[in-house]
Amino acid sequence: MQEKTSQNANLILQKLKFALKVKTDIELSEILNVKPNTISSWKKRDTLDYSGIIAICELYEIDLNDIFLSKSNSKNYDSLEDGTFLVSRESQFQYCVDNKSILETLPKFTFPFLRGESTRAFQAVSNNMFPLIEERSYVLCSATDIDQVKNNDLVVVISQKKGIFINRLQITEDPNTILLKNDYVVNHDITFDKSDINELWLIKGVLSYDVSRNSKLKYLTDNLKLMDKVLSIIK
Repeated sequence: MQEKTSQNANLILQKLKFALKVKTDIELSEILNVKPNTISSWKKRDTLDYSGIIAICELYEIDLNDIFLSKSNSKNYDSLEDGTFLVSRESQFQYCVDNKSILETLPKFTFPFLRGESTRAFQAVSNNMFPLIEERSYVLCSATDIDQVKNNDLVVVISQKKGIFINRLQITEDPNTILLKNDYVVNHDITFDKSDINELWLIKGVLSYDVSRNSKLKYLTDNLKLMDKVLSIIK
């Protein structure tokens, strides 16, 4: 039975994911034995299946006070709420086509200097920006728009028509276009129509990692390993 919650349903679900050590709504739905869109409905309607959640808490020996009391370990749960979505190379096509639906399935990672819904981490699929950005590393970004970027800013361009591009941006004389330049691959610069840009992200740092191929990034939070350091790129 679904009941109106005494506190924010989304926060309770975040606490439950934290306690169960899962990162996505799909993983949580499997444990609760409900459809993934059921959890989305709970969030929208601010309702919950109390009996089902209590049963899971009893099964996994989770203290109900940790889940339902608003002041319990709020700092930890807030960090999950403010986490950054990780968009792996396998997810990028679907992200371009319909990013709203895929966000429900993506893992989150908490970075000390990058927080909130207006942040993303995109995986590089080539060495076009080597050595600053290596293939398979992640670029850590905050949302921006075309009027805020400057010449030579490192950006991620999202286009439903053309895909995802990680490049150095240059302003052109044509007010309707920009130039996306590569650091490593010469003679492959791209003239890009501004009208084709659906999202624009400013790169704030680069994260290298060592991850098992067999994991397919399903549990990135457990497998990410800093190899050198997060490189500051803010000019």
